[in-house]
Formats: sequence, C-alpha cells, structure tokens
Amino acid sequence: MLILAEVTNVAIIGKGLMIGGGLIGPALGIGLVGASYMQAVGRNPEASKFLGQALVFIAIIELMALLAFASIFIVK
Repeated sequence: MLILAEVTNVAIIGKGLMIGGGLIGPALGIGLVGASYMQAVGRNPEASKFLGQALVFIAIIELMALLAFASIFIVK
C-alpha cells in the first residue's frame, strides 16, 4: 500500500522567508530614524523643523520594504 504525503510547496516557504527577512531591515531603519528624531526634538525643541527631512528618510527606507514585497511576485 502506497501512502502519498502532501508535498509542501517550497516556493511558498521561500517567498515567506524572503519577505520576512526583507522587511526586518526597513522596520529597524524606520524605528531608528523615528527614535533619533524624537531624541533630537527632546533635547532641542527647535529641531522639530526637520520633520520633513525625517519623513524623506522614512520614505526612502520604506521604498526598500516595497522592493522586498514586490520581489515575491517576480520569483517563480
């Protein structure tokens, strides 16, 4: 009697690991930018005028997260 086990699709596991690993870096980057900005404003309230620059840095970091997310659709 032959018992067929259900085969796990390796591509699904690979895509999950790829997006999980690819989103760890941007998450840490956004956290570091936010923490540094809050620390700068806490020490010097006049530093709040640099919010626009902090948001630009966050947008650049978020682009890396979007690239990691888009790459799962490219990999077969």
